[in-house]
Amino acid sequence: MDHVLKGLVLAGGSGSRLWPLSRQQLPKQFLNLNGEHSMLSATIARLQPMICADDVWVVTGESHATGEAFSELEGLNQILEPCGRNTAPAIALAAALLQDICGDDPVMVVLPADHLVTKKEAFQGCLQDAVAAAEGGRMVTFGIVPTHPETGFGYIQTEPSDGRLHSVRRFVEKPDLEHAQTMLDDGNYYWNSGMFVWKCSVILEQIGQYLPDVISVLESMRQKWRDGEPWQEVVRADFNRMPDISIDYGVMEKSKIVSLVSADIGWSDVGSWDAVYDIAPHDQQGNDISGNVLAIDCHGSLLRSEKNLIAAIGLENIIAVETPDAILLCKRGESQRVREVVNVLKQEGHGTYYLEHVTVRRPWGSYTVLEDKGDGYKLKRLEVVPGGRLSLQAHQHRSEHWVVVSGTATITCGDQVKIIAKNASTYIPIGETHRLENRGKVPLQLIEVQVGEYLGEDDIERFEDNYGRVT
Repeated sequence: MDHVLKGLVLAGGSGSRLWPLSRQQLPKQFLNLNGEHSMLSATIARLQPMICADDVWVVTGESHATGEAFSELEGLNQILEPCGRNTAPAIALAAALLQDICGDDPVMVVLPADHLVTKKEAFQGCLQDAVAAAEGGRMVTFGIVPTHPETGFGYIQTEPSDGRLHSVRRFVEKPDLEHAQTMLDDGNYYWNSGMFVWKCSVILEQIGQYLPDVISVLESMRQKWRDGEPWQEVVRADFNRMPDISIDYGVMEKSKIVSLVSADIGWSDVGSWDAVYDIAPHDQQGNDISGNVLAIDCHGSLLRSEKNLIAAIGLENIIAVETPDAILLCKRGESQRVREVVNVLKQEGHGTYYLEHVTVRRPWGSYTVLEDKGDGYKLKRLEVVPGGRLSLQAHQHRSEHWVVVSGTATITCGDQVKIIAKNASTYIPIGETHRLENRGKVPLQLIEVQVGEYLGEDDIERFEDNYGRVT
């Protein structure tokens, strides 16, 4: 009999190789890199009509769901991880939840949120074959038909067979160029896409066989929510006990029931700026140019500006990406090393360049840091959408001065609630409980001046919040 189909989208990655556009608090899966919609939205749409959006679940971090990615995740079925534990624990948790929520044994289609597929009809055909094999008890992976000897992907070797479905012989680590060419010439090797299809019962049985520590933690969690505890609260309390291990290394490379669907679907993992260049349309000089760019006699380059003018002369095979607070420059072919930049920024304490943008999205709107030189003050512009409401909060290390430049603000400060119109201002003392709201029908904009010895974003104690961020 046919099984219920459910989608699982893994959206917990950090996207560090696409810095400075992708940041830890707003990684690439929530960005629009190649179209009108974010990569997450495109991934969910790709499953239709076989799986409607209501039957798709998204696994992501708690910080994304209440932070910059709030608008992308709002209205979706979410499984929120309090910490990252790689793909095996995430998939095990989702499979158990889907069984218990559906009261059935669904076929689960697992997709990364940050991949590009340009041939949707071909993808749907591969998905139908994969679901049929999964209903027969197989664990199915999508193997991408290779187009060139690629050293940045893992490979999967299959047994020779006719048709699109193959038995898997072995998984191969990322090769050097010589071995990549040999595998391409052989014809029985495919790029490992990280896309899977299986019945929930089958993947849980296989995880139990090869990763018993994962199942041990999962079963204790499962018993708690079956006894009536809210399952998301159980996840928040116990998920950090899971081991950190990928489904590929932990299960797929060991299992004897793995099949592969050969997929020619216009796939890219968009894993670097070189990959972004490869999938983009190019001008007559082979350039991918977007934003505020003036290019003279440039060839084969990716030039992307988010705000400031990039004036380029005589560049060849160069990647230049500008955001309001950072510029990346590298040769094409070297962009895999961008993660080295991010690691250095983290380790050596170069501010928040790796963490967030100058403009930070929040569930209530956004704020833009206008000046922050560490001189005991910080200057921001806040925009609160109609109906937006910041948390009831207090700061122990800073005071705040607010000046309304457009719209009307409703401000709670201690026991007082007051209305502040354009050109008016108010003062929030250190330690005072306060809240900002926009009860009007137009966006509210303010200039905020923070003064204090410590001005970090973690100096917030929340008492009430519309978006689940109470301390």
